[in-house]
Amino acid sequence: MLTSVDHIEEIHEFGWTRVDTAPGEWVALVPNEDNSAWGGTLWKRGEDGVDYSEGCTAGHPISAALGFEAAAREIAVLVKKENAK
Repeated sequence: MLTSVDHIEEIHEFGWTRVDTAPGEWVALVPNEDNSAWGGTLWKRGEDGVDYSEGCTAGHPISAALGFEAAAREIAVLVKKENAK
């Protein structure tokens, strides 16, 4: 099992990590350089079975103090609010 530090290092190696936020929905969670904040992209499964981007954050607006799952949910909410405008 990865520790949080190990997971952060692995995320930096790949650039992002996937966090499922709801059935058929997930966030590609991206840390900033000093691991103090998160940004990311919301993805949803289409009727054709392919995942499509719903949108992404501008920068890294979510504090890393929230942890992976809570940060991903906040990013999903931000993207959905932006799409509603």
